[in-house]
Amino acid sequence: MPGKSVVSWAVVTLALVASALELQGCSAPLWDAKDSGEFAWSYVRDRYVDLCQTIDGGISIATKPSFALYGHFASLTPIGAGQIDGYFLGVGGGQIGVTRMYLRGYGVLIWGYEELGWRDFDPEDMGTLWCQDVGVPGLLLPPYGRPGQVPS
Repeated sequence: MPGKSVVSWAVVTLALVASALELQGCSAPLWDAKDSGEFAWSYVRDRYVDLCQTIDGGISIATKPSFALYGHFASLTPIGAGQIDGYFLGVGGGQIGVTRMYLRGYGVLIWGYEELGWRDFDPEDMGTLWCQDVGVPGLLLPPYGRPGQVPS
């Protein structure tokens, strides 16, 4: 029955095309690209940006004696304390590589506070840092409009 295999082939092909179009995520639509090379580059660039904004992971290098044993999951479970003013090697602050960074934070699992600076900042000027309560109170208490308002 050749008709059945043609229909199966068409259904599978349409499913693959639909899946490929869904993979573009936040990329520019395929029809906006001048050619397939531009679309491919746009896709790779946008996935790189997504990766850089999704995770922070690497090694911090302090220029003066520092200590930090601090972390949290999704801004909800802060634990530990520390302060670092130095450089970060890895994926962080929206980029991959080495970047200037500052961290001051502390937490007791249900509540914490952190100040974070990437690239251009002044630890003495709070307007250049991300300052936020973390943990459940950080989600519920003002001021709003900061990263602690929603899980990060």
